[in-house]
Amino acid sequence: MSNAGDEKIIKEEIADLLRTLVSVPGVTGFEDSIRQKIISLLPPTGARISTDNPGNLYATVPGADTGRDGHLRVMVCAHMDEVGFVVNNIDDRGFIFLYPLGGIPEYLGPGEWVTLHTDKGDIQGCVGIHPPHLAVPARREIFADVGARNREQVQQMGVITGTPVTFTRHFQQLGNDRVMGRCLDNRMGCAVLVALLRRLAANNIEATVTGVFSTTEEHGMLPVSGPARVYGARGAGVAAMNLRPDFAVVLDSIVCSDIPGIPPHLRQVRLGAGVALRLVDDLAIMRPKMRAFLKEVASAAGIVLQEGISRSYTDASVIQLADVPVATLGIPLRYAHSPGQIADLNDIVQTLHFTTAIVQKVNLYK
Repeated sequence: MSNAGDEKIIKEEIADLLRTLVSVPGVTGFEDSIRQKIISLLPPTGARISTDNPGNLYATVPGADTGRDGHLRVMVCAHMDEVGFVVNNIDDRGFIFLYPLGGIPEYLGPGEWVTLHTDKGDIQGCVGIHPPHLAVPARREIFADVGARNREQVQQMGVITGTPVTFTRHFQQLGNDRVMGRCLDNRMGCAVLVALLRRLAANNIEATVTGVFSTTEEHGMLPVSGPARVYGARGAGVAAMNLRPDFAVVLDSIVCSDIPGIPPHLRQVRLGAGVALRLVDDLAIMRPKMRAFLKEVASAAGIVLQEGISRSYTDASVIQLADVPVATLGIPLRYAHSPGQIADLNDIVQTLHFTTAIVQKVNLYK
């Protein structure tokens, strides 16, 4: 394990990566800007860079030359998209109606500041709210106001049907190694993957590792508060078919249940208590052999694990369909899919150490 001085340096590196990554929009299906930003962070890794039609980003670091025939092929995947909205319609008074992409809680939106990402540049606005002074129907539409007087003024700003929209929130360091940001789900995973790729060559790892920054993971989860209908990720499925890896690791968030309102018997994952194994969700179940392997690797590396069960899905749901053994790691996160998500840098650093240990020991998975 690293000493205290090394841990501080790694935490600063992760915080800097998060500050950079959270500042760039990447609504699911509109990941071009965040993909270009990640590419700009990869030259020090020496990785071979490529993309595909769905917009996935591949960064491959060849395995060390050990004199053996062939290398195991390991896919480490982190989705780079985020939940958000697209413009659905613009009425004649200049109000902009929004269509949610991803599982945004239905009570979120009204009163929030938003940024509309047009080809002409970013436009600021807010999601309209019905104040208590007005009698309104039970069903309330989600609409944005950018200060325009009519549809023509909105269109002159570059806003059209299909324009992606994000909450206007960025990255903030809090006390006690806690951080807050709009899309820590899953820029945390992206930060870990960038940091991992930076270290692979120096760690003399035998396996050939391809980091996949995947697209459209969030697309498919409906914006409801109850049990969600889910369809699974898409970008990672294409990546798995293209790479045909021998082993895969998925880096994603896992919701913390250590907040008010959660009954004690449902509290599993705590913020600041370390990386978690995502054992079960709506579309994937970790195989017992994989669970045993990961716990053995963690024990040897001195890493304390949490274990949890979650609704929804991750990229593992589609990678497994390519007949690939998948280790799904969850980075604890409070308030997922909201404008103010909170994580602990120590959990993120532990995820980096654990992922490094896994790719170093992957040849022991049998």
